[in-house]
Amino acid sequence: MLEVRLLLEPAAARRSAERASLKQVAGLRRMLEEMAELEGGNGLMAYGAFGLRDAAFHDLVALSAENQVIRETLARLHTHVHLFRLLHDTQVTHLAMAEHEEVLAAVAARDPDAAAYAMRRHILLSGERFRRLFDEVKDADGIA
Repeated sequence: MLEVRLLLEPAAARRSAERASLKQVAGLRRMLEEMAELEGGNGLMAYGAFGLRDAAFHDLVALSAENQVIRETLARLHTHVHLFRLLHDTQVTHLAMAEHEEVLAAVAARDPDAAAYAMRRHILLSGERFRRLFDEVKDADGIA
């Protein structure tokens, strides 16, 4: 999943920086504001709501890229649904917010290279976070 995301999402962010309307950039900003309200919220409900908005943020980037194939492919992966359902770690929300802000800043600045870089970095860091959490769970299971 990570490898597919690395192929598609930086390309989507690049195109978003080139093609996003002001309304779409404002929509991305609103989505981050909603996520910020949920960041650090207690319980699975807040975490789940954050995960849904995280997925929506990535979908808005793909939508504003105006490439339906990339958008549909990412939607079929349901990446965020799988990841956020598997693990509950509020640190993930805090770190993802800063990375999303970098993507948005690059899209809003109409900087395709920075947008692609920020998205690639976000996906790589996200992959490391989840891999580390999976390893911790696996280690804990091995001890029990």
